[in-house]
Amino acid sequence: MVAARMQKMKAGNLTGIGNHNQRKGQNHSNQEIDPDRSHLNYELVKRTEHYQKDIQRFIDEKKASTRAVRSDAVLVNEWIITSDRSFFNGLNDNETKEFFEAAKEYFSEKFGEDNIRYATVHVDETTPHMHMGIVPFDPEGKLSAKRVFNRQTLRDIQEKLPTYLQEAQFNIERGQKGSERKNLTVPEFKEMKREQKEVQQETEKMREEFRAYVTDRKITVSLDDIKATTEREEIKIPSGEKFLGIDIPKKVERETGNVILSKKDFDKMQDFNTYIKKSESRFLNLLDTDLYQENKALKKEIKEQKNTNHTNIEDYNQLVLEYNTLSGENDRLKSRISDLKKEVRIIYNTVKSFLKERTSEIQAFKSMFKALTDDISLSSKNNQLDSQFKKEFDEEYTQKRTRGRSR
Repeated sequence: MVAARMQKMKAGNLTGIGNHNQRKGQNHSNQEIDPDRSHLNYELVKRTEHYQKDIQRFIDEKKASTRAVRSDAVLVNEWIITSDRSFFNGLNDNETKEFFEAAKEYFSEKFGEDNIRYATVHVDETTPHMHMGIVPFDPEGKLSAKRVFNRQTLRDIQEKLPTYLQEAQFNIERGQKGSERKNLTVPEFKEMKREQKEVQQETEKMREEFRAYVTDRKITVSLDDIKATTEREEIKIPSGEKFLGIDIPKKVERETGNVILSKKDFDKMQDFNTYIKKSESRFLNLLDTDLYQENKALKKEIKEQKNTNHTNIEDYNQLVLEYNTLSGENDRLKSRISDLKKEVRIIYNTVKSFLKERTSEIQAFKSMFKALTDDISLSSKNNQLDSQFKKEFDEEYTQKRTRGRSR
């Protein structure tokens, strides 16, 4: 099926599109261009060397009005004509040229041969296609893209161009009559491929981060052999006994509320704290990524394009398949992020249980655990992170207060 798509070109667009069409310069941003084949490109119409200057001169000479052309006026309607790769695979070089000549003749008959200022065929990219620039003069000599290429005219082109090419003995299928769907332009398709490549690169980056995480995931710090003792102090209290009328105090021990750790055990606790912050940092970095949202938006865009565009570019279906694959990979990414969140919760409960078992005085345990949580929270804030560990502590504290009030 023939793909015909129009782009509106204003004065500021002409130099850039001219450089692209005429392959001016050695470096091309379009990676699909094969410079070794650029000499095979050819012109069916060449009435301009410098798009902006020559087309502006043509308009000034032909326009019926003496008024200056508005600075934001559409000067050229560029049509990109192509088909799918399998169609061109069935043609030799001469037949390919005849195909584009026939398409050009259709527009020449409808919109005037003289108004076609250029028609360049590119065969140095993946699929042969023609860039054809038409200055939108109506029969009265007025420059008006809206009148020349109105909605009805665009419908007629999509319906009648395939018929015209069929009559020229090309095996071109007709589009769906009355369909409002449009073809993707070559630039739109290339932009879609570029976005897909960026998402693939971002996905690979996320894979590398997960590989690094899995490698370092095992906890190497053991807390099982850490021994914490409760600090005690001697105080004097009345004994009830007297000597020469004076109260005789007695000495007793009481807990100070502090816990004593050896330097070795303290260092282990510090190492464990470092591991927690490192794991939480990875987890929060994964939560902060917008890869899933970006890919979801791209998938939605492809779905909308599929519903509204009747594309004839063979690679499009493959593109949709690759995007769906990326969507599946991102679903798995969400699952892994959920697992990381559960792991942080497990670490929280493990540390809490460990300290509680080794601290006999409840107030000492609460103070020590809160200090640990605050330390992690402060470290996270210093690294511009939102502490998931602190969230677990606050959520548990809020639930306990709620239960206490309900009683």
